[in-house]
Amino acid sequence: MRDTLYLIVVKEVWDRIISGDKTIEYRECGEYWDKRIKDRHYNYLRITNGYGNDTRPYVLLRYLGYDIVERDGKPHYAIP
Repeated sequence: MRDTLYLIVVKEVWDRIISGDKTIEYRECGEYWDKRIKDRHYNYLRITNGYGNDTRPYVLLRYLGYDIVERDGKPHYAIP
């Protein structure tokens, strides 16, 4: 079992997550995210504002799993 799922978001999304306005992050189902999310169990979710060095802001949350939902006609992982 891996301990932490890492998600990187842009500043606009980061601001909405921190304010509590955005409570679900979506990732399109496909080979890349399937390997990281599907049938995996994590303890934590680390959401980071952008790429870069270790000084970028992040929030560490308890991982609550995922649902699969349809967005724009395609399946997506919905991660609370």
